[in-house]
Amino acid sequence: MKQIRDFAIYLASIEIWPVGLFVAASFISARLLPVALVIAALFWLIRWLAYGKLSYRTLADWPVFLLFLMMPVTLWATSLPEITVTQVYRLLTGIAIYYAIANWTTTRRRLSLVVTGAVATGLILALSAPLSVTWSTGKLPFIPEMLYSRFTVIISDTIHPNVMAGSLVILLQIPLAWLFFSWRSINRWQRVLAIVAVLGMSSILLLTKSRGAWMAFAITLVFMILLRWRWGWVSLLIGGLAGGIGVYILGINALLEYLLRSDTIGGIDGRIEIWSRAIYMIQDFPFTGIGMGSFTKVADTLYPFFLASPGQIAHAHNLFLQIAVDLGIPGLIAWLAVLLLVVAQAWQVYRFGKTGQDALATGLGVGLLGSQLALVVHGMTDAVTWGMVKPAPLVWVVWGLAIAGGNIYRNSMKNKQAQPNTALGQD
Repeated sequence: MKQIRDFAIYLASIEIWPVGLFVAASFISARLLPVALVIAALFWLIRWLAYGKLSYRTLADWPVFLLFLMMPVTLWATSLPEITVTQVYRLLTGIAIYYAIANWTTTRRRLSLVVTGAVATGLILALSAPLSVTWSTGKLPFIPEMLYSRFTVIISDTIHPNVMAGSLVILLQIPLAWLFFSWRSINRWQRVLAIVAVLGMSSILLLTKSRGAWMAFAITLVFMILLRWRWGWVSLLIGGLAGGIGVYILGINALLEYLLRSDTIGGIDGRIEIWSRAIYMIQDFPFTGIGMGSFTKVADTLYPFFLASPGQIAHAHNLFLQIAVDLGIPGLIAWLAVLLLVVAQAWQVYRFGKTGQDALATGLGVGLLGSQLALVVHGMTDAVTWGMVKPAPLVWVVWGLAIAGGNIYRNSMKNKQAQPNTALGQD
């Protein structure tokens, strides 16, 4: 029995690698989603054999449990079960990687490894973009169209530029915070990775022409400058002045039209029509939602568009409306509860870093806060970080980092207070 337990402890110590590998593989092929879930479930059983518990408790357990309870509801409510099943798998995969990170990341060394892995994931996404994204042309004249002709897509299941932008703008915040707050505390290889990741990810972000992601990046950049330097308020003043000049020259309607226009839905009128249809769905299906992934069919059947052709609008183009449409108001409340708890944990990590003069914690806290801010800002005009896209579990990766980081630094502060004369070492 002791040998079985020792072997289980060893397997639990490597949980992040197989679970992370199969979750990453599911980004490439949706057929691997059930496999990733089986692997994650096996490690819950392994943890029970090793430590007598399926999982460590996290602050977000109850809202995550409510999301889990909405899974059979959305499968019951949907008119497209073959699509909804895949979306449910993807949401469960996100939850699985969240718990894998929260359970495995129990030391500062492991936290550093997972954070580095998240930054590397963002860089890999950026490097894959020229080979996987269906680039749009004609949106913005200041980006040369000939640049896109040099890219050759080599995969059949391509990625929309907005999907790539939504994933990158969330992950980009972590290496950006490294550069601003943790430069002297990270090692040489992490510095190189941070520089390459920021350059590569921001370059691809520019090429996606996603105005929503650009706005999210600009706002998070101002946010970081405000936290980093005493004169950071100047950046807020400059941003407000630039916005005021834009409104004065173009007019508020023309500026909104420019920021919200896309090839698929037109400008602000198209978005308002889509948002209104989403609100109708929420009003008619407040407790169950319509079923994950069935927005297009339900909208075309029950709430047809006047400004778009049937089959043209894939989602609500607003993250919060989309979650409520898919899972009902209970699902939205649960998701928002997780988001708020993650923000609270990220803020605590930042405060731990500031009070303890720990640049690594400060940078991680700011990066996680920036990631949530980017998620919310970008989510006001798009929903490409939710279940219908393959990289959707990346949001849960960042959430797992926030929960794990909060636990580690909170325990570190407790130990430091209990032993005030002993220097806090890093394991």
